[in-house]
Amino acid sequence: MQKKQAMAIRLDENVILVMLGAAVLAVIIMLIRYKNYQPCVPFHLTTRAGSYYTGEVVRFETDARKFTQLHWDFGDNQSNETAVTSAVHAYDQPGEYTVALTVNGTCTEYKTIYISRAPVVVDSLLLPKFIFPQSAEVGKSVQFEDTTHGAEHWEWRFGETAGVDATARNPSYVYRTPGLKTISLVINNNPLQLAIGKVYVNPAPPPPVKKPSGGGGAPVIVIQDKPTSAPLEDQMPEAPVEVKRAPEISRQDFENMLKGVASGFKNAQSFGPYLCDNLNIQVSLNGNEITFTELCNKLSSLKNEKKIRRLNVQMVKNEKTNCVVALVVNMKLKESLFEKIF
Repeated sequence: MQKKQAMAIRLDENVILVMLGAAVLAVIIMLIRYKNYQPCVPFHLTTRAGSYYTGEVVRFETDARKFTQLHWDFGDNQSNETAVTSAVHAYDQPGEYTVALTVNGTCTEYKTIYISRAPVVVDSLLLPKFIFPQSAEVGKSVQFEDTTHGAEHWEWRFGETAGVDATARNPSYVYRTPGLKTISLVINNNPLQLAIGKVYVNPAPPPPVKKPSGGGGAPVIVIQDKPTSAPLEDQMPEAPVEVKRAPEISRQDFENMLKGVASGFKNAQSFGPYLCDNLNIQVSLNGNEITFTELCNKLSSLKNEKKIRRLNVQMVKNEKTNCVVALVVNMKLKESLFEKIF
């Protein structure tokens, strides 16, 4: 009986030793983790680009400090790791992308950018160049000559039919009707390689009047009922269409104006000149699609710009008019018991 009791006591001591060992190991692991723990220090993610178009390089930068590794996720299934505070990337397709930057594998910041499809750039050196007279006459042959270097295929339209009138380099054409005609030339089967010209076709002169036989009669005066030259307004060159451009505004000034909406001394109409009076342009607010008017309504409901913790705006502009046609807005508010990030 005493032997069994001694065995039970020894077993209890072994259990206690195991528990003490596990406790000591847990304390050691906690100390190691505490020593290596690095809290997340707030940092920002910004972008720089000449234009946010497909194929254009976008530069991403951060003000993160005391890091060993940066992991960039560009939102299009491509990523990169750097040991410096910047990275570059080009997008192949237009759309909205959420970029994520993770510092030291623990702290992550997000930013949404909007990429537009790159406009088609036409090389002016590839545009057709052809020679033709400024005026012609019904029933008489008119000669046209293409001088474009590298042209191998031609489609001429001389303004009287809906189809192609000639496919030679230097064709001739006989007009059947008078008036101002528009000539177009497409070369190498490329619709972008198109040139246009205008020629005024005079009506055919009336047939000569035979003098009455016998002589001694009064001279016959023929008065033409239609002019043989183009009207004055058709002879004048077409005035270039002046494109009205919106005033220039920097991203910082645009952000300050939006903060002014939150404080109550600006409104959506204040942005009219920069938006070419289109107050319903599309806005991506933290990844949600709304209109610019709805954005201003959300801002005005804040009553104070101090409630905004961070505001970052990217503007998409029309190159010809300089009008702001889309916005990408990332905004965070100061959180409290009654406020939340929207």
